[in-house]
Amino acid sequence: MESSPRSAAPQVTDRSGVYALVLELQQELEVTIGRERGALPPGIYVYIGSARGPGGVRARVLRHLRREKKVKWHIDQLTAAARALGIVFAETRERECVLTPHLENLGFAHPLPGFGSSDCTSGCRSHLLWRPVGEDVLARVEEAFRRAGLNPVTILL
Repeated sequence: MESSPRSAAPQVTDRSGVYALVLELQQELEVTIGRERGALPPGIYVYIGSARGPGGVRARVLRHLRREKKVKWHIDQLTAAARALGIVFAETRERECVLTPHLENLGFAHPLPGFGSSDCTSGCRSHLLWRPVGEDVLARVEEAFRRAGLNPVTILL
């Protein structure tokens, strides 16, 4: 189902869960991770996260989708420059790290080690994964959720 970020809000759970934000970057983007700088090449990006606080997945995803915001997390640099294509989420107490090995096995790469994973205790290389434009990324992300034992819900933006 296709939606705008604002109209997608009621479809996203306000409970705890994990999510994957699927973004398209059309030109290279310079980003900062701590004291390091790096470049993200054009392509399709999947940022994985978890939400436990008030408003659950809905509050976190809507914040990511806002264009105007204070840069708080690594992903804020990318969401300011990229176009959101979709959201995949599932209600769970698991952390986003359960998705990482499945996305890797489905051919996703880590463009910048450490991106989005400063607080990761599972040893993930990053929480941002990449594939070239033109691949069936949403179907692969849904498959990663299923392989992790989760029931994905997908919203196209």
